[in-house]
Amino acid sequence: MKPSRRGQIVKFHTPNEDDNPEQLYIILEYIEDGCRSRAKIQAANTGLSFPTISLVLAEDLEVDEGQTFELEYYLKHGEHDLF
Repeated sequence: MKPSRRGQIVKFHTPNEDDNPEQLYIILEYIEDGCRSRAKIQAANTGLSFPTISLVLAEDLEVDEGQTFELEYYLKHGEHDLF
């Protein structure tokens, strides 16, 4: 699934050789611009106090639907209602 909005959890569908293919990012801002749509993303679980924010083409990303669902569920219902 292609990204389309802020708050989705995504990863690169074709990461660089030296990148972790399982690295997840959260979309901070989605910028719709036809075939050149972009997303401001921030890496999750890096251990850094201030992970970098990158602006990338949305077409290079794919949504992790399971992680996105869990985040949205948590934000809506809180920790006490998790599975």
